[in-house]
Amino acid sequence: MSHNHGVTPTSPSRRSVVKGAAWAVPAVAVAAAAPTVAASQGPLTFTGGACKLPGNANDIFKGYVFELSAYNAPGPNPVTGVTVITNVRINNVPVTGYQVVVYSGSTCTCGTCTPPGSTTCNTFCTPDGATQRIFVYTNSQQNSQNTSFSLDYQRYECSTCTAIDPTPVSISSGSLSTPPATGGGGSCNIQGAVPAPTLSAACAGP
Repeated sequence: MSHNHGVTPTSPSRRSVVKGAAWAVPAVAVAAAAPTVAASQGPLTFTGGACKLPGNANDIFKGYVFELSAYNAPGPNPVTGVTVITNVRINNVPVTGYQVVVYSGSTCTCGTCTPPGSTTCNTFCTPDGATQRIFVYTNSQQNSQNTSFSLDYQRYECSTCTAIDPTPVSISSGSLSTPPATGGGGSCNIQGAVPAPTLSAACAGP
């Protein structure tokens, strides 16, 4: 058995110390910033415009008018879109009569497609790539300072009358202020809502 007497132990090299430290110190994960996702506009969305219709606003609808934006993205599904609006509600109370009006934007007709539940009061056509301003006039009014509107809609492809939305889509405006509209506009915040476009008494319901 031999012993190393008188030999001074050598100190670890600086390189060895650094190498060992790399194992001893936990790694800090640096999270990359998540990419910003732009909010996409839905096919049918509330704009936030809503007005109360007093007796002198028009001769047929004495409720409200609210505004939506309709957008048909370029390309298929649908190429020419047919939208049916149903189950219109004011503060969750069903409306018995209403009329959907395309106020501005490109328009179209689709004589080959009459979806279930479609009438001249609740259906409109949107060309490929078009954006439209949509007014919905109601015959019901709530005694409330702020009002919320909700509805269901379902889109179809004109050429085949195939449903693009497998089931109706529900959307809501949230609570909105509803300033009064008069024949001259009043304080209504929807440009063009009054005087009202051509409205049909058949759409006003009972």
